[in-house]
Amino acid sequence: MNRILFCLMIAQVLYAQMLNVPLLYPFFEKLSHLENNKEGKINIVHVGDSHIQSEALTNSIRKPLQQQFGDAGRGFIFPYTLNKQVGMPYNFATNANWQTCRNSLPSKCALGTEFGLSGYGFSTKTEPFVFSVEASDDKYKFNTIKVVSPISSFYNIATVDMNMKPIIHKQKPSITLHRVKRGETLDIIAKKYNVLSATIRKENKMRSSNIYVGRNLRIPVTVTETSIDTSIFRSLEYKSQEPLISVYHQDKPISTIYLLPARKQNLYNLNGLVIERDASGLIYHSIGSIGATAANYNETPLFFKQLPVLQPDLIIVSFGTNESYSSVSAERYIEQIELFVKNIRMFCHNVPIIITTPQISLLRNKKFNTYISEYANALVRKEDVAIWDLYSFLNGLMGPEKDLSATKISKDNVHYTSEGYIKQGTALVKDILNEYEHYKRSRE
Repeated sequence: MNRILFCLMIAQVLYAQMLNVPLLYPFFEKLSHLENNKEGKINIVHVGDSHIQSEALTNSIRKPLQQQFGDAGRGFIFPYTLNKQVGMPYNFATNANWQTCRNSLPSKCALGTEFGLSGYGFSTKTEPFVFSVEASDDKYKFNTIKVVSPISSFYNIATVDMNMKPIIHKQKPSITLHRVKRGETLDIIAKKYNVLSATIRKENKMRSSNIYVGRNLRIPVTVTETSIDTSIFRSLEYKSQEPLISVYHQDKPISTIYLLPARKQNLYNLNGLVIERDASGLIYHSIGSIGATAANYNETPLFFKQLPVLQPDLIIVSFGTNESYSSVSAERYIEQIELFVKNIRMFCHNVPIIITTPQISLLRNKKFNTYISEYANALVRKEDVAIWDLYSFLNGLMGPEKDLSATKISKDNVHYTSEGYIKQGTALVKDILNEYEHYKRSRE
């Protein structure tokens, strides 16, 4: 063998971020069919913690893949924010008080809350309620919406005639009481309630900004009252209903859809929605829960039961940050990752899986998080799944000087800036597509 070629091959093995690539060949074969024939849909599901909830990271993965293989829709969505225009592709509004809680803190949830596909509990006892999903731009209109819930008969689906708004929001001034805690200043309290310090001083007839622990302050706030007009709804029929999913489809693209209670329940659980277009292409579903570990998902079997709803052709798994801050050993971490993979395979039998090594972070004493390096070292020895070595990629960015700022880590030394997340997502996509190109050339 040519010596130069041999050295290049060795270098590629030593510095490759993607390991066990042949396990991805069934996925690459589906990509090739889609690219050549322009028919069908490919579904990628990316599951993890708050890093995966970052739009900067997930969009940097989604966008280049859909540019190359076609945009078949946004995929899985979840109402992280309600009754706010937040610049996201879809806005959610409701008249009801919905409780949102994490799978990492189940004790804070209402009794009967079921954690499913989103990694969150999302429930209400309010009746009647309206829950709307609205595309923020015409380019996000959809043909199919799938409602994911523990029982498919929880929700009816409806629309309204153009320009009619069934959910009416009215704002009025109100007063809330705040008991001063140790370490709080007037400016901190004002920021919390989004009011001016001067406004609080005036309301409480204060001559200065001095406050003491235990004092009750009157805080002027704006309260939103919501009502609904149920007379304007037009009911729609689902195309199909299965135990965990209800599917609605129409040929004309939809911008807004409404969920209504189908029958009386003690508690209404909603596990998420899936948005699709009538087009061939790729769908990238991102599922991230703040504070989550692999163990948190392993303790919620409904997540795995609902996973086939997304029809995954590839699953990407990204955990480790939250485990490290709970001092979870590498052995225990690997046990939970292996159990997570086992649970996936119970319901999605032969789906290829990529596990990413976790991002670099600092401990509270500003020292490098050695738990993360131990997790990464343990993961790269696995042979039953593909591994993408994000930890080594970020180490490379830092260089021999260990310049952490080169990774664009944020001030909390755990998360990353938008630029940092874009670097990570772009690197992952680049490596997937490079391996895909190698696969195609090997078949020529």
